[in-house]
Amino acid sequence: MGKFLNSFLEFKNEADATRKFALFAVVIITLGLASLSVTGIVATADWSVLSFMPIMGMIIAVLGAELLATVAFIRTLTASTKLRKVAGAFIFIGLAAVGVHNAENGAKVVWPDRFAESSGSLAAKAELAGEEAGTLGTAQQAAIAGTGAELERVRVQIAELKTEQQIMASMSPEGIEKAQSLLLAQGLYFGRVDGIRQDKTESAMRARGEAIQAELATLKAREDGLMAGQASPVQQATTDKRLLQIEQADKAAAAFWAWLWLIIMLCTLEGARSLSLWALITDISSKDAQRDRDWTDELAALRHQQERAKIIAETNAAVAAYSAPPAPVVETPPTAEPAPIPEPEPLVLDEPAPPPEMTPAQRRARAGGLGNAQARAAERAKSERLILVPSFVARDAMKRAAE
Repeated sequence: MGKFLNSFLEFKNEADATRKFALFAVVIITLGLASLSVTGIVATADWSVLSFMPIMGMIIAVLGAELLATVAFIRTLTASTKLRKVAGAFIFIGLAAVGVHNAENGAKVVWPDRFAESSGSLAAKAELAGEEAGTLGTAQQAAIAGTGAELERVRVQIAELKTEQQIMASMSPEGIEKAQSLLLAQGLYFGRVDGIRQDKTESAMRARGEAIQAELATLKAREDGLMAGQASPVQQATTDKRLLQIEQADKAAAAFWAWLWLIIMLCTLEGARSLSLWALITDISSKDAQRDRDWTDELAALRHQQERAKIIAETNAAVAAYSAPPAPVVETPPTAEPAPIPEPEPLVLDEPAPPPEMTPAQRRARAGGLGNAQARAAERAKSERLILVPSFVARDAMKRAAE
């Protein structure tokens, strides 16, 4: 593990450091999204003995979809035809949607208070509170419109109760007789109407007086409320409903923006993961291709230099042979002709025996040996990054052998 970390943290240049950090970021984002997706499945699943295996299968399928989404994105960008690009885009969007939805469920487990209720439900509650406030407001307006008549009725009741209160407090026989008649009509007295304040009459008049005093207090409060503009308790109820509507609407807006932020974050992470991996693979492929091109260019340049040197050497030799002065002619004195030498008899040489002809098996073995030698030389050149230069000496030797 230590050797791996040392090798991973050893940066040759800026490009190498960028590639390694990009790979590290891709791994972290993939693990994070996968953990959120698994958490979402585990939190929303109905666990039982029979559902254990399907749930585990769903978890494995979602993890595979996370990885396959990146492959689909890369293949979409590198597709050669428009049809393949469209098909790859549909597959990537579908797989990414699966991962985002499960990750959303996992995020709701992380923030239970923020996503306890959906924005749609809160908006519906706010709308319902608004409708109730409107209904109460209509009732309030109707009550306000009848405030004058209501105030007059309350005042009439107060006046009637005060008159009755005076009768109940009367001490004259006429007043006691009127009190007995009223109490008898109200079912509060069952004696004779004789104008005499006896025990039954006294008890009934005192009880009625206390009841009148309580009713007067209620009507007085009602009169004060009407005078202050409060037609009924409807106004307070309307205010409460309006406040509830504002609170629910605010919660609905907060829940909507939290959900939108979560979706944008998950989609951004999904796209960044796929795009980073595509850029990393593209960079590695382009680096290998550039190295091959550099080797090819170096080999071509070396061959060009060799051919150029050869042409220059041949040209210089031809120019030197053409421009050299002719050799001077030296006259020699005449000499006596030598005696004729008898011609020797021609020497007859035995023809050399032709080389033995190789069998097809020997020819195949020889060709195989040459091929293996060339393959070993090419493999050695590839592993040691050598550039194979053709041997002109060997080529000339082969030409002379062929002649």
